[in-house]
Amino acid sequence: MNAFLYLFTLYIIECVGLRDLKINVPVAVRSGSTLRMNCTYDLENTALYSIKWYLRDQEFYRYVPKESPPTRVFPMPGIVVDVQESDENMVTIVNVRRDLTGYYKCEVSADAPLFHTGIKTKLTYVTDEPSSPPVLQSNKMKYSAGDLINVSCIARESYPAVNISWFLNNQTAERMKSVRIHTFVEHRMAELVVTKSRLTTMVNPLLFPTGRIKIRCEISQFDLYKSWSEIELVDNAPPKLAQVIGPSLSPHSTGNSPRLQSWATTAVILLIVNIKLL
Repeated sequence: MNAFLYLFTLYIIECVGLRDLKINVPVAVRSGSTLRMNCTYDLENTALYSIKWYLRDQEFYRYVPKESPPTRVFPMPGIVVDVQESDENMVTIVNVRRDLTGYYKCEVSADAPLFHTGIKTKLTYVTDEPSSPPVLQSNKMKYSAGDLINVSCIARESYPAVNISWFLNNQTAERMKSVRIHTFVEHRMAELVVTKSRLTTMVNPLLFPTGRIKIRCEISQFDLYKSWSEIELVDNAPPKLAQVIGPSLSPHSTGNSPRLQSWATTAVILLIVNIKLL
């Protein structure tokens, strides 16, 4: 009998309570913008007891429907909750800044008698984008066969580090076996970083099919920011001289033409006659 009651209780717990808890948080938002997050859940036939929001395990927002008012905001540096835009599912933070990057946690608790509690966590970034397009630098602008192309791309301060992609004549450079790319970051104050990348490759005729090559550096942050810069390098090889072809000779002007042979024969006869007269 006791075993039957235990199994029946487990069945009731599975059928009634908190289900399908999901947290919806953007991967990234811009600094100074609004961050909207929500939790969806299915309480089935149970009432909501509370929903709590945390950043790095510190609670900053709570919704308890049985309390008056139901919403409560806890002080936390940098967090400004828009209470009018927050409820039992959503919490809205305005004018976010980069130090609010971190793991946000949604904790949902069902009401009596079971008080089921579910927790979901997700990371979001608050970004600061570079103030201008990337800077491209090359050790020289003209190259000859066998030279080493050495180009650097510098993205200005940002948070977090930007992604850097290279293109040679609009083709993805990372897929080219002859190209070497090295990317690294330099840390600055207040968590800002400078992202740098260097591309090197040997000059070969395939790189300069038209005597020129366009090198583009593209930087991006999630789907929020994209910018690029481009330079054009020139093949320093001397221009090839075209083969000079003279005007073609017609069959009537060749050395074997009957007219020319006749003229030569006449000249010889006249010369012989003149000699005899002498």
